[in-house]
Amino acid sequence: MMCGLQLFCCSLLLIIAATLATAEASTSTFQSIKDGETIVSTDGTFELGFFTPAGASGNRYIGIWYKKISVTTVVWVANRETPLTDSSGILRITDPGILVLVNQNNTTVWSSNTSTTAPNAVAQLLDSGNLVVKDGSDKVDAEDEKYLWQSFDYPGDTLLAGMKLGRNTVTGFNWHLTSWRSPSDPSQGNFTFQHGPRGYAEQVLREGSDITFRTGPWNGIRFSGTPHLGPNYVYTYQLVFDDHDHEEYYSYKLLNSSVLSRLVLTQDGLLQRYTWIDRTQSWFLYLTAQMDNCDNYALCGAYGACNIENSPVCGCLKGFVPKFPKDWDTMDWSNGCVRKTPLACNGDKFLKYSGVKFPNTEQSWFNKSMNLKECEMECTRNCSCTAYSNLYISEGGTGCLMWFGDLIDMRNLTENGQDIYIRMAASEQGKLTHSKKEDLELPLFDLATIVSATSNFSNDNKLGEGGFGCVFKGMLRNGQEIAVKRLSKHSSQGVNEFKNEVTHIAKLQHRNLVKLLGCCIQADEMMLIYECMPNKSLDFFIFDQRKSMLLDWPKRFDIINGIARGLLYLHQDSRLRVIHRDLKAGNILLDNEFNPKISDFGLARSFGGNETVAETMRVVGTYGYMSPEYASDGFYSTKSDVFSFGVSVLEIISGKRNRGFSHPDHDLNLLGHAWNLYTEGRSIELLDTSVGDSTNPSEEVLRSIHVGLLCVQKDPEDRPSMSDVVRMLSGEGALSQPEKPGFYSKSSDRSENQVNHLSRACSANEVSFTLLDAR
Repeated sequence: MMCGLQLFCCSLLLIIAATLATAEASTSTFQSIKDGETIVSTDGTFELGFFTPAGASGNRYIGIWYKKISVTTVVWVANRETPLTDSSGILRITDPGILVLVNQNNTTVWSSNTSTTAPNAVAQLLDSGNLVVKDGSDKVDAEDEKYLWQSFDYPGDTLLAGMKLGRNTVTGFNWHLTSWRSPSDPSQGNFTFQHGPRGYAEQVLREGSDITFRTGPWNGIRFSGTPHLGPNYVYTYQLVFDDHDHEEYYSYKLLNSSVLSRLVLTQDGLLQRYTWIDRTQSWFLYLTAQMDNCDNYALCGAYGACNIENSPVCGCLKGFVPKFPKDWDTMDWSNGCVRKTPLACNGDKFLKYSGVKFPNTEQSWFNKSMNLKECEMECTRNCSCTAYSNLYISEGGTGCLMWFGDLIDMRNLTENGQDIYIRMAASEQGKLTHSKKEDLELPLFDLATIVSATSNFSNDNKLGEGGFGCVFKGMLRNGQEIAVKRLSKHSSQGVNEFKNEVTHIAKLQHRNLVKLLGCCIQADEMMLIYECMPNKSLDFFIFDQRKSMLLDWPKRFDIINGIARGLLYLHQDSRLRVIHRDLKAGNILLDNEFNPKISDFGLARSFGGNETVAETMRVVGTYGYMSPEYASDGFYSTKSDVFSFGVSVLEIISGKRNRGFSHPDHDLNLLGHAWNLYTEGRSIELLDTSVGDSTNPSEEVLRSIHVGLLCVQKDPEDRPSMSDVVRMLSGEGALSQPEKPGFYSKSSDRSENQVNHLSRACSANEVSFTLLDAR
């Protein structure tokens, strides 16, 4: 009897569960809803209904928003140009299968204008946020089925995963974003973002009819002018060329279905990506497409290139001069540049420019099957062709892209820039090639000499590898050991670092700076040749339990003093006044007597005149060593290097990395740990146990810790100058009380969280990186 009753109860529960499941699944499908009712997607992510924007004075709109988050975020609006003025609206499917919004007078306020209809059509809100109209007899809810109508074909200011941004090349139908007029008015604002109507594939932002920003053409992996928008751990994207349906469009997908991320065109004309952070219950600004002033369209005019690290930012391409020099003197660059030597067509040559954002492609032609040599030949034969390049960067470069007319809206990129070959008079190319080597002011090594010295760049001689390329150990015929920094042929980062390093270190000489012996520029090779440091870098010793025993306290104190003297030379005594911007243990090399030498000036910047502070939208360096004002706001000065020095001092003393530091009693980083020990009068406990007995601390150890804490104070004005640091380390004068360090803990500082969030793709070995969009 009990068995029968249990069976009946179980069956009843199953029927109820099935009924509830069917009801839940059906909530996303409807034929009519009125104001006050909502429709929720099956997985609960999106909700459709009537809403009033904040401050909109009672206007009612049909929209779609995120259901599960605490901040109301509308991602699509139907009647954005025709709001209802009361709550009488009804959204319904008419008999032919058209979605309409009617008011209390049954007047149509908005319609889907569906051309293909069905007598039994229904509307459904999909899990993707797509509102669709489909044949009601079709039980398939696949995202890729052919719908009678879908909201994804008519984006507003938000691009969701799966939406298209592009065009039908036959019908001219265009998927594009349009900004809201204001936060309280979703009608179309001044800005549109869409696929370029002419030329090769790129996305263009307009204010009215004027272009304000463009992404650069698609190179098979990313858009040429927006290297920071490349695929990552949050999302991946692609540009689709669908020959069957005659469509060309951009689309992205999220790699984790639990992540909420959206691309928004703001009322101010910024293209921004946001991700939802559950912990803070807020949207996090993940990136902004426009990085800096160099993204202002055609800022430097024709044949001009923008470089945000220069002042002024605009300059003519090599071989070109300002069209109107007086205008350039007043920073009016709009008229651009002209060639020094006119073209002759027959006999013209092509000069390679590396690390650039490609110019506007409205007047361009492409071929996917041609190689670069064939592209050059085709461009050479056409006197109207002004430049050419590979279409795609994959597989070493494939396809052909050719430009006709003036080259507009170019910029220099510090990472992931591309090579373009620009038409020049043959005589002018000769001058440019000769000057390139002469301007270096360095001894030139023959390629054959370097090949022989490194055993043809043998892997056995490889000392390391970075974004620029590889470093090899070698020996010249006279027995001198050298280190060869070989630029990768595919690294625009390396091209810029090469130029930067030559500009700075070639003119600097100090016993605590690594010595640059010369360079090699031959064929396609670009190399820097340094004195070889037999003991590698400082991090090779201090962070290794066994090797750290080779560095007793006197050696460590000498290393600290040597780094301080090297920085003092850079900041005050050198002819350039250089800020290193990437000082860390890995960039401190050690000679055979463990004397420290500061290396790697690829990210360095020099100050002239009375300049003391600069700002950049491209934060470069290594997380764990960057100062707070630089990491969060892009401000750098000599005090930024002082902060990095302070971190290095505490690492040398403790034998522990600031980044990745852990302690069983707290969740602080090395700086916070050192600060706590100092405030409790236990600073000596920071000393590496491999150094020796800490029960009888020396004055040098305690003073060095104190100086290190003074250097890592949050406010740059509180930090000492390097001349003060050298004086304090020598034992001169009393030391002031340090304030709390910047980046005191692992989680409390918002700026650190922002850096950490944006730099997750960086490896844990503290390689240098570029952090985008400093705010």
